[in-house]
Amino acid sequence: MQFVLLVAVVPRSQADRAIETVQRLGAAGLTLLDGQGIAQLRRNPVMDLKDSSGRKVLLMVLEAGLARRILERLDTELDLSQSGNGFAVTLPIKGIAGIKPEQIEHLLRTLPDGPA
Repeated sequence: MQFVLLVAVVPRSQADRAIETVQRLGAAGLTLLDGQGIAQLRRNPVMDLKDSSGRKVLLMVLEAGLARRILERLDTELDLSQSGNGFAVTLPIKGIAGIKPEQIEHLLRTLPDGPA
């Protein structure tokens, strides 16, 4: 069984939709962080204010097959190919600490199609 880290960076306004999508597809949990991209630091020439629309970063440790399904669904539902809609990527995990064996067992039991 191979696990990957799925990272999704989405506009703050789409975070709830992204979370609902990954939970509906079987992600047992995630870590949610605030993010601010360099491209978002355009200055307003009149008031010299920074754009504060921001991003949300979703981090999930998932079984590789489930991560692939979630990645594809996020791409479709959030239209990630459009500029400004965010992006998602999976990264291989070489080692992990802090996740108990019973949490992995729970994850495996909750996979929609069983372990890949």
